[in-house]
This record gives sequence, structure tokens and C-alpha cells, in this order.
Amino acid sequence: MQDEGRPHQEEEQMLALVKAFEAMMAAGDSKFFDHDDLEMLIEHYLERGSLRKAQQVHHYAIGLYPESLGLQLREAQILAGNGKHVQAIPRLKNLLSFEPRNEEIHLTLANIYSQMHEHKLALHHFRELLSFSDSELKKELFIDVALEHENLGEWKQAIRVLHDALREDPSNETALYELAFCYDKEGRIQEAEAFYLTYIDDFPYSFAAWYNLGNARQRLGKLKEAVEAYDYAILIEDSFAPAYHQKAEALTAMENFGDALEVHKEALGLDIPQPSTYCYMGECLEHLGKLDEAAEYYHQCLELDANFLEAHIGLGVLADLREDHSAALEHMAQALLLNPNHEDTLLMMATILKKMGRHEEADTCLVQLLERNPKHVEAWEERIDNMQALEAHDQALILLDNAFEHVPPTSTTLGYKQFVSLFALRLDGEALRLLDHLLLADFDGMNQLLETYPGLLDDTRVASRYERMKP
Repeated sequence: MQDEGRPHQEEEQMLALVKAFEAMMAAGDSKFFDHDDLEMLIEHYLERGSLRKAQQVHHYAIGLYPESLGLQLREAQILAGNGKHVQAIPRLKNLLSFEPRNEEIHLTLANIYSQMHEHKLALHHFRELLSFSDSELKKELFIDVALEHENLGEWKQAIRVLHDALREDPSNETALYELAFCYDKEGRIQEAEAFYLTYIDDFPYSFAAWYNLGNARQRLGKLKEAVEAYDYAILIEDSFAPAYHQKAEALTAMENFGDALEVHKEALGLDIPQPSTYCYMGECLEHLGKLDEAAEYYHQCLELDANFLEAHIGLGVLADLREDHSAALEHMAQALLLNPNHEDTLLMMATILKKMGRHEEADTCLVQLLERNPKHVEAWEERIDNMQALEAHDQALILLDNAFEHVPPTSTTLGYKQFVSLFALRLDGEALRLLDHLLLADFDGMNQLLETYPGLLDDTRVASRYERMKP
């Protein structure tokens, strides 16, 4: 019972100390304060970011205790807090020569070097500390060392240290999350999945392990197994909102939009409403064909964040589905104001402009997209479609030559477009030879082409090839 009241008692003592010192300064008096009390007072102000007050206490304290190493350390910490790292480091190194195993000096130096992006020097001091610190501090130090390796892009070393952290303290949740991040950076997702499965064998009630297992499985495309892992995480910790969000994402990827929507609703009851949640709910409703409800959620998203790009795009898609192309264009234009080079928006805007017969403007959007990403196959397809809609087949063939410089020449979708333009220009021999190859490589592609150009089968040469090659 006495231990339970100690933090409150210490807080009261600190408030009394603060009050006494500030009253003395306000009155312009000079009183005696115990050395340890003054150190505690400086630390109190440093923790709260009150650097000016910490400096004021230090100035007063050093007059009483000019030889104090502890106050010299506080002075270095104040300098570091003010961004004067170059001045702080020599003082700390000098103190270290007197107390080479002082934990606080090593920690202060390590943190200063980390802030200066001198991560190898930070690692030196963190590792020095590991050599003599107690087990409680080691739990934190392993994470500090791992983070410095991450800052250096040394993912393998970070993974090794994080495993050390878990051996020291298997319940270290920070280590579990950082391991997931490092395995992801290394592209070792299968190894991550195997690790979390092994960990769960020993610690089956770790919601963090189940959650990270779900994330690994989702990255591997094991969506059903990912949902199961998220369910276990939620079962253990039903207020852990990230598990709901990730479960909903996995269900959406499975095109299970109804269940995803319900999980998003559950998440709303646990967390401060996020614009992204409302937007994802709008997308689910859009896929379920509930366009009016979808629009409501997109608007709710924009009420929280007027610049949420995906919500503007979503409203544009809804307007396009309703064949209200002018409204769709307005929403896409708003999205482009937020991100002028957003590839999906440029592509959708070009598609809408094409539907409106504004082919030159559509081409301008596609040119802008392809200048940024010349390997964007869908943009090449749309640009060539746009030329073919204008019956500019010579230009379409030139574009196809350009496209094949950037995308695989084995693309049958572009190949069928090439056939259309060759055939339209009466280059029958070349067109029919290409068609023979395409029908062998991708017969279904011909069925898709016939949805746009059903009249192709009126030509007996095309029809006979089509019938002959039918699987």
C-alpha cells in the first residue's frame, strides 16, 4: 500500500520544490537548496521541455556547487536541448573520463549523436552501455541499438539485435513490431511468417504477434489466413483498432466488401474517426452498388479532411458510373489540384474526357502520365484507343512502336490493338499473320476485342481463323 502512494507523494514533493524555487526567483531572494533537489528540478524542467527554466536552475545551482559533476552533466543536457550539440559533446566526453561507466552520460552522448545522424557513434555508446547495464535497461537498449542499425539501413543487423531483445524480454512488443518492419525491408516476408508462428507456439496470447502474423500473410497474398490471424488478435485484445483496419483491408482484397464494411463499422466504435476509414467504407459501398450511401461516406471523409485525394476520386468514379461525366470531370480536376501527377487520376480523367469526345484533352492527360511513367501499360492502351477512336491508325501504329520500347513486346493487349490498326489500314497480310500469333498466345484477348469491334467477324478470313483457333 505504501508503494502505491509513493508516485503521488513524489509528485507532491516535486510541486512543492518547484513552487519554492520559483517563489524565491520571483522575490529576488537567495536561499539554500539541497544539491540533489536542484538536480531533480533541472531534470523536471528538461522532461517538460522548459529549457529556459532548467537553465535558470542550473545557473543558480552551479553557484552553490561549482565542482558538481552531476550539474556539469545537466549543463550538457541543457546545451543539447538547445541544439548546441558541438558544445555539449566535449563536456560529456570530459565527464566520461571521470565516470566511464556512467549510464546517463553514455545515454546522453548516444542520443546526441543519433540526433546528429552520427549513427555509428551513437551505436558505440549504446553498445558500451549494454556491456555493463542491468537487465531492465538492456530491454530498452536493444531497441535503441536496433533503431540505429535501421537508421543506417542495416536491416540484417537490426533483426539480429531485435531477436536478442526478445530473448532478454519475450514480451517486448516494440521488438515484435520492429522485426516486422525490418523483415519487410529485407523482403523476407516468408521468414517473418515462420518467426511469428514459432513465437505464437510459445506465447499464444500475444495479440501483437497475431497481428504481425496477419500482416505477413497479407503481404504473401494469404488473405484468408491473414483474416484468421487478425481474428485471433481481436479475440485477445478487442480494442486494438489496427487489427480491425487490416482485417477490413484483407477482406476488401478478397472482394468480400460486405464483411469489410462491417469490420470498418466496428473500427469506428473503437478509434477516433479517421478520414481513411470513411473513404474505405465508401469504396466498399461503391463495389456493392450502393452508390448513394457510398457518396455519403466519401463526403464524411471530406468533412474531416477536405484534401483527402481518394475521396475526390471516389466521388468522380460514382459520377462516372451514373454517366454524369461533367460532374466526374469536376471531381477528378479537384483531385489533380491536390496531386497534379497522380497516375490513377490522370488515367481516369483521360477515360472520362474520351467518353465526352474530348480526345485531344484526353491525350494531353495520357502524355503527362507517360512522361512520368513510360512503363504504364494501361496508359499506352488508353492512348492508342484514343487514336483508334479518331480512326488515326497511322498515329496509333507510331504510338505502338513507342510503347514497345518501354513495355514487353509480348503484351497481347497491345498486340490486338496493333492488329486493329493494321487491318484498318488494309495491311491485310501483316495484320492476319499477327492475328494468327495472337490467337495462339491469347484467344480470350480476341473475345475482348470483339466486344469493341464485333464487325471484325464479318471478314471471312478473320472469322475462319477465329473458329479454327477456338479452344
